[in-house]
Amino acid sequence: MKVAVFVIGLVLLVIGLLGAAYGWFVATGLETTHAFACGPGGPGEPYPGWCAALLSSASGYRTFAYGMVALFSVGVVLSVAGGIMKDVPSAPTMMMAPPPIPPQGALHNCKNCGRSMPTTDRFCPSCGTAQW
Repeated sequence: MKVAVFVIGLVLLVIGLLGAAYGWFVATGLETTHAFACGPGGPGEPYPGWCAALLSSASGYRTFAYGMVALFSVGVVLSVAGGIMKDVPSAPTMMMAPPPIPPQGALHNCKNCGRSMPTTDRFCPSCGTAQW
């Protein structure tokens, strides 16, 4: 359990870090393109709504980056928790005790048919009924 929490935390940490960097760089690139193409002295919009679409896409990627930072934070918390938590001992298993060993040559009667048989036999040789 401890190792699983730690490994899951590390995976989320790496995915969050890579996703945040990707979202941040793409959003910054879109904002830079907007500033160059749509700013004063720029060539202008190639078609109507293009500059607004750039800003909208940049906003979406920036929001994605913030979500990945949250995932990164969850990964950090899980990694730290997995690193400091103690191993949980396994629960003891219940086992059925074997029947006592009768003395050699002891006999008993079958529960079903009444035939005499050794006490060590699990099933009656005559009718097949379980004895213990």
